[in-house]
Amino acid sequence: MKTIYFVRHGQTLLNRFNRMQGWIDSPLTKKGEEQALATGKKLAEVHFDIAISSDMNRAIKTLDIILGQNKFGKETKIEVQTGFREVYFGSWEGVDSTLTWNMIGGANGSRDQNELIKKYGLLKVRDFMRDADPFHEAEGGQQLADRIDNAVNKVKSKLEDGQTALIVSHGTMLRNLAGIYSPANTYIEQPNNGSVTILDVTNQPVIKEYNK
Repeated sequence: MKTIYFVRHGQTLLNRFNRMQGWIDSPLTKKGEEQALATGKKLAEVHFDIAISSDMNRAIKTLDIILGQNKFGKETKIEVQTGFREVYFGSWEGVDSTLTWNMIGGANGSRDQNELIKKYGLLKVRDFMRDADPFHEAEGGQQLADRIDNAVNKVKSKLEDGQTALIVSHGTMLRNLAGIYSPANTYIEQPNNGSVTILDVTNQPVIKEYNK
């Protein structure tokens, strides 16, 4: 069996201020550090053969805190991979989240992001954001799906049977990853900061636990 444990980074300043945080970065809050510490304690007895973070500082810091609590942390090979970076929100980066979805959703029948997702699916909503971006730079659904699949397969290829990886990534990234590797039409909620998601990549990737 090949297993990947995904963790969403701890709360950041921009999370706290309810702002869109994709490729821009902000530091962990005290609460975010406490969330990472709690996750580290929860995973303290799990042996990770590889530990990976995205290249965002909030993910790197969270991984460092988690491995500091891990019984085998000093033995774990650490990598940074851009493939697990958060979704790119284009010109919506740093904008108030409620305002963002009011503007994007209004033209598509709802100003609530979760209602849009329930009606159209996660990847289609990424297309709505891209289309509403005046610069059309926000990451589209197929573009994101390809990035996720490539990143997961890259890690899968590094694992031998019986090995386990730890990856610290981001909320929207993990929400879409879970959507891709769950049964069709499954509604996926936004994962909590510090939460754990488990993906079995022995064969075709499949979600075993989400947002725990």
